Amino acid sequence: MSMPEIALEVPLPQEPASEGMPASGRSRQDVDFWMNCVGAPLVLVEMQQLVVRQANRNAAILFGRGLEAIGQCPMEELVGPEATRMLGQIWNVAPVGTPGEPFIMPAQVQGQERSLMVQVTKIAVEDEVLRLFTFMDAPPQGSVALAGWQDNMMSLLNWLPFGFEIAGADDQIQFANSTFNELFGFSQDDISDIEDWWRVAYPDPEYRAYARKQWYDSIAAARAEQREMTPFDLEVATATGRTRTIQFRHRTIGNFNINLYIDVTQERAAARELKTLAETDSLTGAMNRRRLMDEAARLHAESRDRSAAFSFLMLDIDHFKSINDRYGHSVGDRVLVDFTRRCLDALEPQDCFGRMGGEEFAILMRRPDSAAIEAAAEKLRCAVGATPFGIDHDDLTITVSIGFFIFDSETSLEAGISRADKALYKAKEAGRDRVIMWKAP
Repeated sequence: MSMPEIALEVPLPQEPASEGMPASGRSRQDVDFWMNCVGAPLVLVEMQQLVVRQANRNAAILFGRGLEAIGQCPMEELVGPEATRMLGQIWNVAPVGTPGEPFIMPAQVQGQERSLMVQVTKIAVEDEVLRLFTFMDAPPQGSVALAGWQDNMMSLLNWLPFGFEIAGADDQIQFANSTFNELFGFSQDDISDIEDWWRVAYPDPEYRAYARKQWYDSIAAARAEQREMTPFDLEVATATGRTRTIQFRHRTIGNFNINLYIDVTQERAAARELKTLAETDSLTGAMNRRRLMDEAARLHAESRDRSAAFSFLMLDIDHFKSINDRYGHSVGDRVLVDFTRRCLDALEPQDCFGRMGGEEFAILMRRPDSAAIEAAAEKLRCAVGATPFGIDHDDLTITVSIGFFIFDSETSLEAGISRADKALYKAKEAGRDRVIMWKAP
């Protein structure tokens, strides 16, 4: 059956345009009367479920069903699963009552392959907004190649393993592929405009402001230089409440914005884990020597421009060898873990605590002056020895010797560490369980 030759721009019953859902639209009787005055097949469906609410006589003829039988029928039964998926991917961002851009889709109609041209319009019916599909035959001979290209292109875009989105110059979504929907799970109702996207994808207002600035600043820089946007990552909330790490890519082509959404959650988590393994002592969880020395180099360079005192502290657990000899290395390991916990509890969050090797540890510390550093070191010594370490049925009293050096603007990092080590040696010589600051001879 060939449908009548009519223009695709179907006149709609006049409604006030609205950015939100209107309080009251046309009555169902008025819409039914109007739909049956139109010569093209019209189907009115729910926004979310794509289930038919109303259809006109031409639609009943096209799909081979009676008017009563077509009501409450899923669109998948009328046009097939692939066409239904495409209907869910084309986003009409036009105001209520304004037809969207027509598109071509391959459909299964009454068991036969058929190319249809479809136009989507949001229409207010009583107290809700529904989607009106206007169906036409595909373009006449001479435009068949266009339909084939579009069919192949849509299949390609849905095959892509990352979210692909086409938006207008105002950033309103016009097409989103199936991977975009799988990544985020939002429907057209959830993000009917760009402001909805910012609200649901970034629920925390402070992070939302950061994300918006990152997005628009990056796009502005790319457009100014007529290049692709430099990729960046953001944490994006999904409809299920899960947060994904998404790498964003963007390019403006003509009047359209092409956005790519690449899920890098697993890759970034693996990178963080590898970084932690590379920088952390596997037994105690403290910084390892390499990480601590990197931090020392950074803080030493910064200390030249700061008024606060920067100090390197060397710590050594007293008589640790005798613990290993008497109780075994497994007990010694437990002492090292508990020692680390006590030290971290006594330090400030900005202090850097690391294991240099064996029972030797080090701390990078900033305080207002030398007296504050010495007081912090003394607090640390007391925290270690205040309570015995419970080992099986024994209580072990553990003490620590501490030597430290406060950097001046002239002393190199290597020289400062050497002086802290010498101060530690003096603390041990003086009887252990004490704090000594290095002083020039």
